[in-house]
Amino acid sequence: MRLLAFFFSLQLISLAPAAGADLYLKYKLYALGLPIGSGVLLLNVNDESYSLSANGQTAAFGRLVSDGRGSAEVRGGVRDRNLQPEAYSLDIKSEDDSGSVAMTIRSRDVKKVAVDPPQDRMKERIKVTAGHLKNVLDPLSAAILPAPNGLKKESCNRTLRIYDGKERYDAHLSYKSTRTTKTADRRFKGKVIVCRVRYEPVSGHRPKRKAIQELAANKSMEVWLAPVGSKPYLVPLRAAISLPFGSLVVEAEKYKLSD
Repeated sequence: MRLLAFFFSLQLISLAPAAGADLYLKYKLYALGLPIGSGVLLLNVNDESYSLSANGQTAAFGRLVSDGRGSAEVRGGVRDRNLQPEAYSLDIKSEDDSGSVAMTIRSRDVKKVAVDPPQDRMKERIKVTAGHLKNVLDPLSAAILPAPNGLKKESCNRTLRIYDGKERYDAHLSYKSTRTTKTADRRFKGKVIVCRVRYEPVSGHRPKRKAIQELAANKSMEVWLAPVGSKPYLVPLRAAISLPFGSLVVEAEKYKLSD
């Protein structure tokens, strides 16, 4: 589940289309080419505010992904096209990771966090300091990238400072290529930019944990970013990683803008 959360910063997803959403994206999750989950991202954004919501389920796939359901949502303001999250919540129920997170954020500084159940093995974890909680995004908001220059190289080149209520990490994006693609429903047909992604753990994690070390060392991660209609934002259309057993891919099959 850490891989899913890092790729899309969405965690578990799958909603029915909501009237009035600026963008409706339905995703499928594949492992070794086999579908093991599906989901939807709902986005509303204007010059003053935004909201994102997601929920859904995954099917068990070996030791990598377990059966699970979850929901997440965030709302906040917009300042100079930059998202300013204010309230974020996540609820997950699965075989190996169940619980909830609620955060209050102001000017990208975390003001309050509630985690249930609390993290374990705290002595083994890198301490999350007050400095780590400044100028951050929640995982859901980090999926929507402001891009006033559209599909340009510089829209890829950035670092996302993310805090999920338990762990602080950076996602380093860098330009790889530009390509043309389409969704299965053909509602999106056009250019996307492909960004390399590198995960860097900062705090809240257990540095000796093998999964953390392998994810930080992985150089195969990439995300395809597509425009949100005429709005100055980009959204993930596809994300992929190569693992010892094969590939893990999250890919949008439906893309629907509001009328």
